[in-house]
Amino acid sequence: MVTESPDEPQGRLSRWWSRFTEAVSWTRPTSTEVGIVLKAGLAAGLAWGVASLVTDVSSPLLAPLTAIVTVRVSVRSSVGRAVGRSAAVVLGVLLALAVGDTIDLNGVTIGLLVAGSLAIAELLFRLPLWAATQVPISILVVLGAVATPDRTDARRRAVDTLIGAAVGVAVSLLLPASRRVDARQTLDRLADGLEHTLDTMGQGLGESWTRDDTSEWRRDAHVARDRLVQQALEAVGDSREAARWNHRDRRHIDELGRYEELAQRSERAAIGVSSIARTFDEFAHRSDEAHQPLPRLSALMVALARGIRAVVSEGLGQTGVADVDAAIADVRAKREECMSGARRRARLALESDVASEDDRSAAEWLGYAAVLVHVDRIVHDLTGPLPD
Repeated sequence: MVTESPDEPQGRLSRWWSRFTEAVSWTRPTSTEVGIVLKAGLAAGLAWGVASLVTDVSSPLLAPLTAIVTVRVSVRSSVGRAVGRSAAVVLGVLLALAVGDTIDLNGVTIGLLVAGSLAIAELLFRLPLWAATQVPISILVVLGAVATPDRTDARRRAVDTLIGAAVGVAVSLLLPASRRVDARQTLDRLADGLEHTLDTMGQGLGESWTRDDTSEWRRDAHVARDRLVQQALEAVGDSREAARWNHRDRRHIDELGRYEELAQRSERAAIGVSSIARTFDEFAHRSDEAHQPLPRLSALMVALARGIRAVVSEGLGQTGVADVDAAIADVRAKREECMSGARRRARLALESDVASEDDRSAAEWLGYAAVLVHVDRIVHDLTGPLPD
């Protein structure tokens, strides 16, 4: 019988804590994200006021509820996606109103409602998956909202729903989020995250470093690779198509096209930085002792941070930034210094017959060569042609 190692529960707890801290790590909001909050509040307030006047309902909760959902699904979407999702929200609300007063809610009926609504939306109306998913979500939310002692007739609640949807769409169209501004800010935030992670690794490698240090590097790299990359890709998205109906961005279609390319390069750089952090973390967890300083790799990480920052800044058209060619040349020079040291120390490790501490340290350079491969890939992705 296999018994559980005493360290395994602690290891699982550590991994759970790492995932939790990644999920809640704070990143500075963009103006678009702040705008989403303000527009949701504006739409909800307007929908409540209009519904109160039109339907004479004392608490028209469905109007602001639908307005909020409509505003939220219209952000960072093309006009086609925004209309599709808004229609799905309204369909879900109307279906909920049609059945909400006639059935008892329990596990069976909830399951049937979700499956049935998805079948209607996806199989009957052939809505795309991203729109069809809004239907059961809306049904469940509305069923909770209408399951109150203060009931009004279904017609008035349907009118509240339509008012909320109309207000949400109107607010989204009259105050559209600028994809250009959102793309610039999310790409800039991603570059800041990568620069910070590499700078932290560079400073740490310049001194003795432990698994506690590398765990932090890996966590920061994961936040950049997963969350910040996803937000940047979502913000850029099909921005050129979306700009055709957004009066704020219509004049900047060419610039938005450049951001789409920059987003792809930044995504690959983030993957490479995460791989570098993982490599150091794997080495750190092989020993409980602190590792010796690696000044050449330290200088390489700092140079790579400046290189990524320079490429993104140039792509965003920021003035007063470092010269990209000079920054990339510095990365390559630092990389060659590391490669020279790696060859020398690896050769000593292979020629040695004694497993001394110095030999084990030298042998690690066989693994550190993987870091140089990741650096090469990042530089190529930042400066070379993009794959089709």
